[in-house]
Amino acid sequence: MAAAREAVERAKIFADALQTRINSLSNDWAARDDPYQRNKIAADRDKALAELSRDQTEVQDGTKAIAAIQEEARKAGVPAGWVR
Repeated sequence: MAAAREAVERAKIFADALQTRINSLSNDWAARDDPYQRNKIAADRDKALAELSRDQTEVQDGTKAIAAIQEEARKAGVPAGWVR
């Protein structure tokens, strides 16, 4: 259970960092005039957006896994405090 929660927390922190990078790249893209630089920044931003999407999916899957572990423990009669 601790490993599942740690993985979800790590994914959330990574998602926050990616969102900050995406915001920075968007601002940088708007500030550039050179088409080559804008294309490079746009490609980096698109790559970061794809990574953010994968990371958000990982957070959702991890949250579902935690809920499944809790449900399985409940059915097995494990006290709730042990799972937390």
